[in-house]
Amino acid sequence: MIRSLYVRVTWTFLVIVVISMGIAYWMADQIFTRDLSGQFPAQLDRSIVRIEQLYAASSPKSLSIFIKQVADMQNLAIVAVGRGGEIIEAGKTSAEITQLLTPAIIENVFAGQLQMLSSEEEGETSRPSSPPALGRKAVLGESDWAFFVRPDRVPEIRSFQRNTYTILITLLVVGCILIPIAARYLVKPLKMMTEATKRIATGDFTVQLPVQRRDELGNLADSINRMTVGLSQLETMRQDFVSNVSHEIQSPLTSIGGFAEVLRSEQLTDEERDRYVGIIKQESSRLSRLSENLLKLASLDSKQHPFEPRAIRLDRQLRDVVLSCEPQWMAKRLTVELLMEETVIVADEDQLSQVWNNLLANSMKFTPDNGHIRITLSEENGCAIVRIADSGSGISPADQERVFERFYKADAARDRMKGGSGLGLSIVKKIVDIHEGLIEIESSVLAGGSKGTPSGTTIRVMLPLHSALLQAAPTASGENDVG
Repeated sequence: MIRSLYVRVTWTFLVIVVISMGIAYWMADQIFTRDLSGQFPAQLDRSIVRIEQLYAASSPKSLSIFIKQVADMQNLAIVAVGRGGEIIEAGKTSAEITQLLTPAIIENVFAGQLQMLSSEEEGETSRPSSPPALGRKAVLGESDWAFFVRPDRVPEIRSFQRNTYTILITLLVVGCILIPIAARYLVKPLKMMTEATKRIATGDFTVQLPVQRRDELGNLADSINRMTVGLSQLETMRQDFVSNVSHEIQSPLTSIGGFAEVLRSEQLTDEERDRYVGIIKQESSRLSRLSENLLKLASLDSKQHPFEPRAIRLDRQLRDVVLSCEPQWMAKRLTVELLMEETVIVADEDQLSQVWNNLLANSMKFTPDNGHIRITLSEENGCAIVRIADSGSGISPADQERVFERFYKADAARDRMKGGSGLGLSIVKKIVDIHEGLIEIESSVLAGGSKGTPSGTTIRVMLPLHSALLQAAPTASGENDVG
């Protein structure tokens, strides 16, 4: 129970209240004592002077009665000592003053000295319950008297202490009642968040906390809500990913298994057998590419993926990629046009080569025979801009927003016929992001029945030159070296 945050908060506040009350009482006691003690000498001296003046004005018949009346009126404790040793006491605490008197003190007063009398032992701090007394010589009529006077304020001091105790105890009681309520108010949202995180840990991402506060706890609740939304989206993506991978793997496996079973038939002609073997080989290659792309994506997603930036001639790299794909675009009688400026960029050469291969393969795949592909390279605002434009059938605006998602296919049937897995552009997007670049698609779809309507797709890749890293980056080896 003591480990509960509610109990800890409650006890913490109570301890703070008790300590604060103790400090407050000590400070009030010290201030009261200082003020009371600081006012004594001057006030008591004036009191004795007023007694002299009052005596001279009234000329009372009995000094004893006069002193007692003055003590009652001014709330004083008075001890008057005559030269003959006679003592007159008046006031509730006058006996305490008498006990403090010594012949030396009395003689000093008669000699004209002021004497302060205190009941405290040497080294102790004077307490307000025992105020000091002032000894001073007074002339009453024709006689000299040693007057010892102090305020008879013990009841007032005790009243101050009693009132102070009452206030502090009241504060403590009220604090004991209100602090647990306040602690519950503070701890309740934390309990709700704890329950929410437990549900999230079990896979329930539908949790939403009510956000009614504008403090740190409200911000935390809002962060948890945003986290659950993000986790829910990730879970949906994970499920879609697993479903897509299962489908992409199951489809070629089914084909391979079916055609392998057909090949067992002895009634097949050589031509049919060769065609079925070709299909099995094609589906095997598709599985191999899918596996390779999945491994590539997993590697790019991990922080341990090797990233080796170096200064490379981007125009040379693009030209090399186009030449390496010459058999494919020549087979479709495509026209490939290159318009490139000499451009040096700091990047991972192997990763960028993957980008250009994937983009060019995509353009060649969906550009009809005798089509046209144009590749341009320029420098704009400290960035290298690569544009790959083709005369293919184009991509609809709805599909353009999702083409970089994993396993997404703008035309699933068409992609399957062409052997696509929907991972190529995802790999491109990931590599461009690693290079802090940007990739955009501009495309128009040929409108049905409207001949001559322009169509095709332009992919624009923008990569920062990283000129600050250019001097420190090593150059690539081979034909693509800078220079």
